[in-house]
Amino acid sequence: MKSSNSGYTIRCINCDTINDERITSTYCTNCGGVLTVDYKEVRKKIQYPLENIIPDPLKTDFTSLKRLDRLSEKYEANLYAKLELENPTGCFKDRGSYIEVLKAIELGADAICLASTGNMAASVAAYACYFKIPCFVFVPEQTPETKLAQSTIYDATIIRIKGDFRTCELLCREFAKSGNYYLAGDYVFRQEGQKSFSYELFEQGLIDYDYIFVPIGAGTNFAAIYKGLVELKASGQIEKIPSFVAVQPEQSSPVIEGIFKKEKIIKDHVNTMADAVAVADPFDFYKVLEGINATNGHAFTATENELLSSMKEMTVEEGIFTEPACAIPLACFKNNLDTFKGKKCLFVLTGTGLKAAHIVAKYSLSSPILNPKLDTIQQYIESGFPVLQKNSWGQSRDLFSGNVTLDENHEKLYSEYVNGINKKGKTLKEEEIKALKSMISTTDADLDYPVEVVDYKITMSKHGLIVAAVKMKINGGEEVVSLDQGVGPMDAVLAAMKAETDSFLALHIIDHEVEILSPDTDSLVIVTLTLEKEGHKFTAKGASPDTIEALIQAFVNGLAIANKALAV
Repeated sequence: MKSSNSGYTIRCINCDTINDERITSTYCTNCGGVLTVDYKEVRKKIQYPLENIIPDPLKTDFTSLKRLDRLSEKYEANLYAKLELENPTGCFKDRGSYIEVLKAIELGADAICLASTGNMAASVAAYACYFKIPCFVFVPEQTPETKLAQSTIYDATIIRIKGDFRTCELLCREFAKSGNYYLAGDYVFRQEGQKSFSYELFEQGLIDYDYIFVPIGAGTNFAAIYKGLVELKASGQIEKIPSFVAVQPEQSSPVIEGIFKKEKIIKDHVNTMADAVAVADPFDFYKVLEGINATNGHAFTATENELLSSMKEMTVEEGIFTEPACAIPLACFKNNLDTFKGKKCLFVLTGTGLKAAHIVAKYSLSSPILNPKLDTIQQYIESGFPVLQKNSWGQSRDLFSGNVTLDENHEKLYSEYVNGINKKGKTLKEEEIKALKSMISTTDADLDYPVEVVDYKITMSKHGLIVAAVKMKINGGEEVVSLDQGVGPMDAVLAAMKAETDSFLALHIIDHEVEILSPDTDSLVIVTLTLEKEGHKFTAKGASPDTIEALIQAFVNGLAIANKALAV
């Protein structure tokens, strides 16, 4: 391989050993530590570890810097987003891949290889394709074909390996050593490419942030952004580096855990819908720790449900469709409003939501197929189903356990549900049986029901509101009919029931979820209500092919649960 440039050195951050890039650009040959690039002089213009630099042939402009006006007003803060999803392959990785591929060519490599589950593979493949250098991508056996489509169209050779990502990574390293192959990944030269983020941010004129939120996987992008800002400060172009906020999914958070323990944590396995940051062995942990400590930063996690909610919120409020990893900054910001209220914050949005179509499909309700008639369409719109569809966002199709064994009392309760469903001409499918049994298994089978709903009717008023009439008995008394109205069928029915039952037991409805198990018109619907009274919360469910009946069941069950609990 060719000799390295004399304008920089590659130093181990652990033992300070100077390493030869012709031998390694991954781990220190002395102690196995992580490497960094030190330049021999300070310059105001960005420096790359290359003899010759050419303009990025795929990237023609800066990625957008956008003020999040609606979210800023909503949360009383000054929020901005850097749209890294506008990079050529829809991901921040392109900044690093551009430099890595140029370095591979400079070193005279015959090919470039890497282990990846999606984003990096597509990015490296794109630049390798442009510069006509072969690219080999090692992926775990379960990697969806849809995630590899970009790599495939860029002529990468996909090598699918039996095992997990760690297995692929280790095997790819062996493969790189077996020939004149450049090993790409979250290593030292990628960081040098990705630090262009900071220089670009400076050129866009806004750098005075209080906080910069960065989603963390291996930690390389965080380290790169921080290094870029350190270089800008050293050259006298900025006076202060903002505080960094490292954010991860709760289910994949070795970096956040390590920050609090002040030591690197390696997990055996991580699993999160934010697969772009699902890294069990965070390569650049110590660089992240340095950035957090040096800037008096923070480290937070968010749950999977919080990611889904924030992903949807960013799309609906600001029109920015991101992959799940990009939802972590907003989720963590909302979870810690006391810290960030009134502050100027930047969210690094690393990848487009188009890379997460499989996630969106999993957590969205499929639309039914309608007859091609105008009145059918109108009925569908007025039915309330589109509202249910929107409200169902974030409800996984895989919420229920498989094989559930019920005791005698729960079997009786299960039979009652099945009989009611069968009377409607509905035959339960296997997945619906599993879902129903799973629901029943967590239900109190010995409840007394103070409220019985006998019948109900829904009509539309001339003003467009929905009117519900609900016939019911309370504590075995006379039948009464309660009427009320709402913006949709569910709202109207709940209002009608509460109008009569509040005198008996007033419950506040604080949340509802609708799970429709298939796109079929007679699909089993499971409604979950979260009810509250004087600080006590109760969760109740109902199941039926009819959404309104499932709702009524859930409310009646909730009254029974609350009545029993509050009577104790």
